[in-house]
Amino acid sequence: MNNPLGRSTQKPEQQAPNNQKNSRAKEFEKQLQEEERMLAQSAGIINNTQQTNSQQQQPAYSQQQQLNQQPQTVFGQIGQMLDAPRKLFFRNTTTQQQPIQQGQRQPTDQNEPEIIQTNIVQIYTTRDIKNIGLEIIQPGEIALQELRGICSIGTQQFQGIIVATNYQIIFLPDKFPKDFRKDYFYIPYTLMIKVEKTMDRKQNDANFIEISCKDGRWFKYRFLKEQNDDCNSIFNVINKNAFTLNKQTLFAFTFYKEYSNLENDYQGWKIFNIEKDFERMGINILQENSQNQNGLFKYLNNENGIICSTYYNRLVVPTKADLDCIQKTAKFRSKERIPILSYAFLINGKVISMWRSSQCRTGIGQNRSTEDECYLKYMSFQTVDEQESQYEEKETRLRIYDARPHINAIGQQVAGKGYENTLFYKRCSIDFLDIHNIHKVRDSQTKLLKAAFNENVQFLSQLEQSQWYDHIVAIIKGSAKIAITMTKEKINVLVHCSDGWDRTAQLTALVSIMIDSYYRTIEGFMILIQKEWINSGHQFCQRSAIGNKQNNEDSRSPIFLQLLDCVYQMQQLYPLSFEFNGKLLLDLAYHHLTSLFGTFLCDSFLEIQKQKIMEQTVSIWSWIMKQKDKYINAFYKNPQSIDQDVIIPESFTGKSITFWKEYFLYYSLESNDAYQIHPQCQYTCDNLQEMYKALSKENHVLRQAQKDQEKLAILHQQKFNQLMQIIQETQNEEIIEKLQTIKLI
Repeated sequence: MNNPLGRSTQKPEQQAPNNQKNSRAKEFEKQLQEEERMLAQSAGIINNTQQTNSQQQQPAYSQQQQLNQQPQTVFGQIGQMLDAPRKLFFRNTTTQQQPIQQGQRQPTDQNEPEIIQTNIVQIYTTRDIKNIGLEIIQPGEIALQELRGICSIGTQQFQGIIVATNYQIIFLPDKFPKDFRKDYFYIPYTLMIKVEKTMDRKQNDANFIEISCKDGRWFKYRFLKEQNDDCNSIFNVINKNAFTLNKQTLFAFTFYKEYSNLENDYQGWKIFNIEKDFERMGINILQENSQNQNGLFKYLNNENGIICSTYYNRLVVPTKADLDCIQKTAKFRSKERIPILSYAFLINGKVISMWRSSQCRTGIGQNRSTEDECYLKYMSFQTVDEQESQYEEKETRLRIYDARPHINAIGQQVAGKGYENTLFYKRCSIDFLDIHNIHKVRDSQTKLLKAAFNENVQFLSQLEQSQWYDHIVAIIKGSAKIAITMTKEKINVLVHCSDGWDRTAQLTALVSIMIDSYYRTIEGFMILIQKEWINSGHQFCQRSAIGNKQNNEDSRSPIFLQLLDCVYQMQQLYPLSFEFNGKLLLDLAYHHLTSLFGTFLCDSFLEIQKQKIMEQTVSIWSWIMKQKDKYINAFYKNPQSIDQDVIIPESFTGKSITFWKEYFLYYSLESNDAYQIHPQCQYTCDNLQEMYKALSKENHVLRQAQKDQEKLAILHQQKFNQLMQIIQETQNEEIIEKLQTIKLI
């Protein structure tokens, strides 16, 4: 019995004798020679008649142009020859003489195919990707290689063509399965987490490439033994693009060359301005060189990371903290991440502020820093003329929220770090929020994704065992606690975890969303992520494993995805309070892993500057602003109209959770909508708002028609009255008698 690609599946002892094998091999070689000759002839590269040397050395780009003009002919001739490997595609067929490599056989005949060993680099030309029939392509994306094979997904198998572009791996099934989403078989390179090449050890007649993705998808591609060279080549293409250590080779830089006008039009890299952000809050910040000390806060120059290499180039610190105090505080904080102002608001003449930092270096010996203690004292002030003596000794003026479990914070003391001792930090209190570290979160996501793609029926129990939503509940409850401290108790807060760029960013961003309605708009949400995550040093590159070596799992963790899930939970609780819908969260969840944009490629703002990311890539904010209507929530209400400027889920528990199936089950066949009802019902401008506009227009037409009818009725009544008056004046008794009979008079 033959498999779908026409190769025999019988065991070796059941095969024909050796002489038959040899004859079949010779036939195969002849067939391969003839196919390559047919391909070259159809492309116009060689003629049946003898050619001149000048004709043989025609430019490669003209040959490629001829190839692109006849893609269907080439596919038709080769696709029918099932036994032939797909090494015929994208081979550089220029007649320029190449040097003979060691171990490479010298061709003896013009028509004899060149035998290439697996350790020899193959040369491929590119082809216009539109000619292949791909639907979802990006500007600047080109096909590098394609190969026929079988794709296995779970228990299902599909015949088709695997296409390697400079951005992603795509599988094109011969017959597309209706239950699958169109983008199911599209895998951007940086979305891959593991790629392996294996062989069929039983039959020894096939090669396999297995790809595991960060969103839970898993693919296994099967190729014939005769396709070993091409299989190795496409495997090398994948490894080169998926696990590159050089960011300049990522597709974001190619995308910018083809789509730079998008960035020029929308200026997404310039969306955040620190001065405008604090001006909008109503907070006065003194300039760096200002002689005026009549203010609570001042800007601090951090160009080139002179204070902290993982912070933004401008920081906001207490005015009373001089440079010496700041520098010594930086030495006492992990990664030099001093407390900086994240958010503040005015109420009754006082400024309630939220600060963020990393843990302090207390260690087992309970080390102290008087500068750090003074720095936190300055952070607790809410007015310019505030005096420490006006408060009681035990009154809390600054509450420190440590995101870690208490036992973890104690364990950090062994490494020379730890947390603030309130015996030394006067008028400060500390709470631990029991949010687990990146390793626990990564393990939870792995279990959840495994359950999402598992075909068994125990999904709910597996979802619970993953503990993913235990982490989400802890983050939202911790954020609500901080927001209540600021809005109801009117106490300043300091938020930190270990290094202050993972759990800290989650908490400060969510607190800002709860307190300030501006961050619930599309523009505000983009600025919030730029400010609290990208500019404040969240390690997107390491957490997303972009540019890392394969199997380097130690730093990878879906911290940013957790934030998006938390925002999704807030949307479900307060559906009228967000200007944006769930599509914005889905696009951010997908594209922070794809390397299509430069926004999420680095670990700090300083790294963005040094590698000139802003000058060479498109910001995702430009892309979002271009299609802003797609993300509009049709049910959004201005906060003033519904008295919901502050939204704090004070009693958030596991019962408040809504499973984010739009993300986690996006590719799940069991949740796929075969009737396409769900996409038509999304709250986007394409449906509800367009329907509303259409109904409003129709209503306007109907009202206008009603007014016209009323005017016409009045006009008829006036004419009738005039007619009756004329009749009565003529004193025609016969007409008057008839009108009285029908009761018109």
